[in-house]
Amino acid sequence: MKHLVITVIGQDRPGLVGALSDTVYQHKGNWLGSSMSKLAGQFAGILQVDIPEESVKPLRQAMSKLDGLNIHIAEDTKITAPPAQLQQLTVTGNDRSGIVKEVTTRLGELGINIHKLKTDTHSAPNWGYPIFTAWFELEIPAEVAVSTVQQQLESLADDLTIDFEEPESSEAH
Repeated sequence: MKHLVITVIGQDRPGLVGALSDTVYQHKGNWLGSSMSKLAGQFAGILQVDIPEESVKPLRQAMSKLDGLNIHIAEDTKITAPPAQLQQLTVTGNDRSGIVKEVTTRLGELGINIHKLKTDTHSAPNWGYPIFTAWFELEIPAEVAVSTVQQQLESLADDLTIDFEEPESSEAH
């Protein structure tokens, strides 16, 4: 079996996920996990599948024929990483340009891998300006203390609130 990671982007429309799942199924693939969203009228998704080695090339061909989608398929290289602790991080602050860049740069400097990232901007009725929130799932190397990460992130700006908590489940789905 081959482990594939497939990214997809294109104009959102009904039936798109069904077409993707049918294509994977028709090529004897097992859909292991995915994250998909509609952003500004576009569909963006990433999924992982296991598929028989002899089905990889036909799957690539079939995916390339799906109308209006840009698709990239990568094979997992099975790189083993050193043990890491999974932590959930929430960053909240006044919305401004550069928050994601600043936080992700500092995380990279600390050798932390971002497993998941979701962001949102929403109005704060009592504050009069928009609030930015980012939710991260991080893989923190065992030799890096969470307290060090929190201190480094809090030093980025006075208006950022940094909250850590252990994930409810460390299993990948």
